[in-house]
Amino acid sequence: MQGGNIAVRARIGPLASVITSLPSPSADVILRIETHDGNHGPDVIRLGYEAGDGAFRVLADLDGRYLSTEVATGFIGRVIGLYVVAGTASFDWFDYEAIDA
Repeated sequence: MQGGNIAVRARIGPLASVITSLPSPSADVILRIETHDGNHGPDVIRLGYEAGDGAFRVLADLDGRYLSTEVATGFIGRVIGLYVVAGTASFDWFDYEAIDA
């Protein structure tokens, strides 16, 4: 891969923003999303990737309220999707694993 980036983009209605962007550490990247209870507040959605040593490198923490029905106007659940903004990418697999807390 040449010039590839990993980016976190947030979109709320017509507003869109790149929260962070960095060069991809390798051609094959494992992206990761975790949710965490906000301890009496909104949950936190943590977005990042797995480093070569398997450690989770967090790129952004987002407020989970923005994916709620009240804010997303009728949206009833969270959806995870992968897409390419420019150029091409291959997605070999997607895995969802519930972690008992």
